Amino acid sequence: MVPATDANQHSGEASTFPGVTTRWSMIKRAGIVVAIAGLAVLGWTTARLWLAWGNVERVAFSPDHAREVLESPANTNLGSPATTAPIEEVGPSKEGKPVAGGADPESAEFAAAAHTALDEAMDVFLVIGSDQRSSEAASRRADVIMMFIIPADGSIPVLVSIPRDLYLHNPCTGGLTRVNANLNGCGSLATGPELVAVAVEDFTGVPVDHFIVFTFDGFRHIVDRVGGVEVCTTTAVRDLGVDPIPLDLPAGCTVAGGYQALAWVRSRHTQGLIGGQWVPIATTDLVRNQRQQDLIIQALQRLAAMRDISDLTALVEELADEFTIDENLSLSEVVSTAWSVRSLDVSAIARPTIPVAYFVDDLGRSVLIPQATFESIVVAANPALAQYFTATG
Repeated sequence: MVPATDANQHSGEASTFPGVTTRWSMIKRAGIVVAIAGLAVLGWTTARLWLAWGNVERVAFSPDHAREVLESPANTNLGSPATTAPIEEVGPSKEGKPVAGGADPESAEFAAAAHTALDEAMDVFLVIGSDQRSSEAASRRADVIMMFIIPADGSIPVLVSIPRDLYLHNPCTGGLTRVNANLNGCGSLATGPELVAVAVEDFTGVPVDHFIVFTFDGFRHIVDRVGGVEVCTTTAVRDLGVDPIPLDLPAGCTVAGGYQALAWVRSRHTQGLIGGQWVPIATTDLVRNQRQQDLIIQALQRLAAMRDISDLTALVEELADEFTIDENLSLSEVVSTAWSVRSLDVSAIARPTIPVAYFVDDLGRSVLIPQATFESIVVAANPALAQYFTATG
């Protein structure tokens, strides 16, 4: 039984501040409602993200397994009449002799060592751009091949373009082809992305963890989604042969939308308006690689401005049909990588160029011969990675 004096005291306190008590109760109830609403929105956004992620096409991806199968007797393509001489015998004399990349594709010891040291030292993404997304498409070629290396120690990331005409060992035939032809795959032995990855690994000595294949429509949509990218030219430029929209940009700096950005990176016969005349401007693979990197870096800068997961959700929903990824790439890993890139100063990304020499092979094809090891290129861009190449070389 509560003493009367205490009861009166409690009663008096309750009646003394009735407005305050009521307002405090209302604030607490409002806070609970807001919290529940916030959780509901987050739950709905997360559900949308999972659904959108489920619509992205996935392809089996195991370069290690593909390599084993390609080197087995089941690969009847090896040693075919179309096989050409090793790259060292095709290039110029010893003084200008091309280097095949410093990686021996036949060395199991090298592969094992590389996956022990390099795989733990960095996350490596192979970014491939193609007119066609389906791995079943005939005569499929990669127009864009980039290797994005993110060191685990937080040191400088490295973005390297692999020129589409780089003349490398073809793991399917055993001969030499332009690297972009590997996207056709090797029948049932290796998918297109696997064959590209094995060829790139043979050249670079760096194991590939994941791949992303995007269509040109996907690239266009990304550019539009981030509000365009800036293209700066000293003269007006055009290329009437670009599909689906010809290149047509004025002199100076322009915030180009998706179609013109796509035309800029795809143009192989750019013309500039000089002295009132349209004249050809040098548009080599290396020039196009530079353009591609410039615009992708800009797109990353814009994506880095994403404020929350709802922005990422909207992006995945919009572009789900424009990408193919490896089945090992999880949503949580994508979110983690996206947020790590978000905090990255993308202007600090190292962008070394593979030095090449122009060459015409025995079939009359114009190709590019690498003139330095990939190791030397990457280590010059990020000296902190030298220890890992040393451990595997």
